[in-house]
Amino acid sequence: MKTKLLAAALTAALTAAMLLPAAGCISGSSHSSLSGDYVGSGTYKRIKIGETTESWVLAALGQPTRRSQVEGGELWAYEYERTERSKGSVLLVIGGSSSEESAGGTYVEIKDGIVTDAWRD
Repeated sequence: MKTKLLAAALTAALTAAMLLPAAGCISGSSHSSLSGDYVGSGTYKRIKIGETTESWVLAALGQPTRRSQVEGGELWAYEYERTERSKGSVLLVIGGSSSEESAGGTYVEIKDGIVTDAWRD
């Protein structure tokens, strides 16, 4: 008798476990957003110290987020913020969410119309 009850309970539990995701009782989603002036790695790799011109940087990267005067030239900053959000729920009773923010930038130093340094943060 105990064996039959155990087998029936196990069968019911397995059936319920297989049906829960199909019925939409477990759900989740994630979303990523980017704001500011993000410079992709492909574009960044094309910047050559001592060769790339100021006009190329403007054409390829656009106007910088901010400009600062440095000895004998300018430092151009292309800064951005990224937000990652995710949330999930089980049976619409137990739920949770998280949000993570990060910031970074690409920096280009220009003297006499030529890139003299560039780095990413």
